Amino acid sequence: MNQPLKTIDIRIPEDMEESRKEAGISKRLIVKINQTDPTTEEYRKTLDELFDGRLDKSTSISSLLQIDYPSSISIGKNVFINNNLKCVARGGITIEDGVMIAPGVTILTVNHDLRDHCVLIPIPVTIKKNAWIGANVTICPGVEIGEGAVIGAGAVVTKDVKPFTVVAGVPAKFIKNIE
Repeated sequence: MNQPLKTIDIRIPEDMEESRKEAGISKRLIVKINQTDPTTEEYRKTLDELFDGRLDKSTSISSLLQIDYPSSISIGKNVFINNNLKCVARGGITIEDGVMIAPGVTILTVNHDLRDHCVLIPIPVTIKKNAWIGANVTICPGVEIGEGAVIGAGAVVTKDVKPFTVVAGVPAKFIKNIE
């Protein structure tokens, strides 16, 4: 499992100043993306702006999107992300080459401290190469999805998933190895 990053106290202006600025820019671009015909050059140009030019041309992302901190997201080559992706990305998200993400997936990288709910605990999520994330999956903070793993539709992934395995359910449990 990935390790937590420095905590964030939402009551401290210094902890939140940069976050609010990026979240504001992201919201403006997300609204534009979600209202633009995805077959147009303008759509791709706005996606590139959202990811600050870091999105490889071989990667495809469908709208609708909800992403709060795109600077905290790294996406590899030949990635396909279907519609209705939701990312709470403050803790960092790495999506490696060849990953496929079905509709309705939620990736969370922040939890609230159990004793002080104003303190956020960011923990990165990593999705290794050639993994396949099924429809309406929720990936919780700190999880690493192994290379070539398959996550069954509707699963809630709370723990690391080994490479070349299939998991499903709530919470996600091992189903079988991929041979």
